Amino acid sequence: MNEQAILLFFLILGLVITLWLYLLKARKSIAYKDDERWQLIQVKAGRAANLADVILILLLVFLPLFLDTQMQLPLQRFLTFGMLFIGLRNLLELAAIFYFDRQL
Repeated sequence: MNEQAILLFFLILGLVITLWLYLLKARKSIAYKDDERWQLIQVKAGRAANLADVILILLLVFLPLFLDTQMQLPLQRFLTFGMLFIGLRNLLELAAIFYFDRQL
């Protein structure tokens, strides 16, 4: 039960981060009127978030080499980890937007 509560907490946190990211993007897009500076910030933040995709691909390729090959992962747990990954990726993009918005 304790593990489920922790996963639920992180799933809700990922949902809040995702909603915050999309609302921030919409608000900044209106405020900056989609100028080149805002587009550059989004491109740089997208590149930073794509780093998480590369790390996930490397984990999926190399992690099975070190784990037991008979390990089974239920589909529900796999989807839960996928949603957690999306929340983490959105957190990285949100942090990159804040960073590049202050820097540029």
